[in-house]
Amino acid sequence: MGEPWGMSESDPPASSRNALPRRGWSPGVILLLGLAGMLDFIDRFVFSTANDAIKHDLHLSDTMVGLLGGTAFALLYGIMIVPFALVADRGFAARMASFGIAAWSIATVLMGRSHGIIGMAATRVCVGLGQAAFSPSSAALSAAYSTPEKRSTSFSVSYGVSYLGYVIGLAGGGYLVEHIGWRATFAAVGFAGIPVAILIYLFIREPRMPHMSQSGESWRVLLTNRPLRDLLLYGVTGQVVNYGVTLWGVSFYMRSFGLSSGQAGAWFGIGIGIASVVGTFMGGPIADRVAARFGFGGAMRFAFWAYLLAQPFQIVQVLTTSLDLSLTMLVLTTTISALCTGPVYGAIPSVVPVHRRAAAMGLYALLANAVGIGLGPPLFGWISDMLTPHFGSGGLRMSLLVAAILGFWPALHLFQLQRRFRT
Repeated sequence: MGEPWGMSESDPPASSRNALPRRGWSPGVILLLGLAGMLDFIDRFVFSTANDAIKHDLHLSDTMVGLLGGTAFALLYGIMIVPFALVADRGFAARMASFGIAAWSIATVLMGRSHGIIGMAATRVCVGLGQAAFSPSSAALSAAYSTPEKRSTSFSVSYGVSYLGYVIGLAGGGYLVEHIGWRATFAAVGFAGIPVAILIYLFIREPRMPHMSQSGESWRVLLTNRPLRDLLLYGVTGQVVNYGVTLWGVSFYMRSFGLSSGQAGAWFGIGIGIASVVGTFMGGPIADRVAARFGFGGAMRFAFWAYLLAQPFQIVQVLTTSLDLSLTMLVLTTTISALCTGPVYGAIPSVVPVHRRAAAMGLYALLANAVGIGLGPPLFGWISDMLTPHFGSGGLRMSLLVAAILGFWPALHLFQLQRRFRT
């Protein structure tokens, strides 16, 4: 079953694609989408730098903060992402991406003006709504502006730039929360998205879509696609752990190592952000070279081993009482696991028909991001609350240890995926 990188029915003939440079992808478009993705991560994760400040200001428990940071965001995100994706698949991907950026940016500004839990929850819901419009649309554009042979590289560049949002959202956000307060911080990062929304609306053309028969084919047929199902299961299990660790990471370093919000945000944000960028930039080109020699299955085996080998380092990161060792393990586990970002995201539009790219990415984002961010932060916040009477300030450490152990689960689905394409 040595499939090529990208299935033949997934991409239209070259004559029907947007004109691409000889390198096989359009760097200008990909970088602009990466910049928008960076703002996505900033607005999504700056909340975690303000966890403790919001908790004390609004007199909340860890569970309630987790619900605001995760579940409130995931509410409309989960409901609307597939409908938005279906609209994007009908030739409106660029406009949906622009709308999404504007919507979440305005909501983030308003979040900083919320003075009660209801207002905070409502604006957080609207952040999720905007990102539901952007996520599948952006992925569909990245796929349209790259050939199958360069798709891992294209997605690695886009997501590599996006992951700079970790550094700015966590490190920069922690600094701003400490010096100007969480309300002003939300306003500042929210206003930054408006110019990018305008640029995408003005300068990215809608991709040409091949003519498809109106046979009533449902997007639900995607669920019968076994490789896509493996990717979806990997995404949902991996992101429950990832969002749980990321949304509680700053608080973990504050409580376990006595750092201020600015220090914890800087160390955690720089560590996870730079490592994500480096690993993601490296992983895509490597996967494309492996795929050129061993086919699609080779790229998926590379993703499986990268993710699996990263997990033991995360357990050490959480358990050690040495700040230096913990941060070193954070960098190692993030860099190695990020190697699979490009191949995994590049695989999703490559195993489905071209007119279902946004829908496939919408399903992935629905399960991976909506369920991940909706379940991960409150789950591990609840575990922290349950363990705090027994472990004191170490309750959060034990909660994240549970998350680190669960990190082996997603590797099982990548293992199953690469077996389907073994030669």
